[in-house]
Amino acid sequence: MRKKSFKAAAAATVVAGAALALSAAPASATNPPYSGCPGWALCLYKDSNGSGTKAIITPPAAGGHAATVTLYSTHFLNGELANNQATSWLNNSNCQIEFWDDPDSTDPFLLDLAPSNNWGRTRDVSAEPWANDKLSGVRFWCP
Repeated sequence: MRKKSFKAAAAATVVAGAALALSAAPASATNPPYSGCPGWALCLYKDSNGSGTKAIITPPAAGGHAATVTLYSTHFLNGELANNQATSWLNNSNCQIEFWDDPDSTDPFLLDLAPSNNWGRTRDVSAEPWANDKLSGVRFWCP
């Protein structure tokens, strides 16, 4: 008799556990827009409005320093190459940032500009469909 009640209790536990697992809401793998960008960095996001995977770029030191960072070997956190793939950005630095298509070419094209001392500014690289996924470099000037 005791064996029977143990088997019945075990079966009821399995059924209850399965019902709970099937009724639970699925976990979300997405992050809030523009999440996880360090307070000193420029973050580039693969998709619009700060969604998708991101690349974190360290600006040069303050004090009138400038630098150009090409995205030819910059990767998003998921391992994908960021060159010509970034759609939106978050500037958590105090630097002015120019967003360029082919910054090292003889015919570079300015896609966007983030003024200096505008910490936390967010934006899509361009509202123009032809400019989507054209970003291949950024130029920093840090006062």
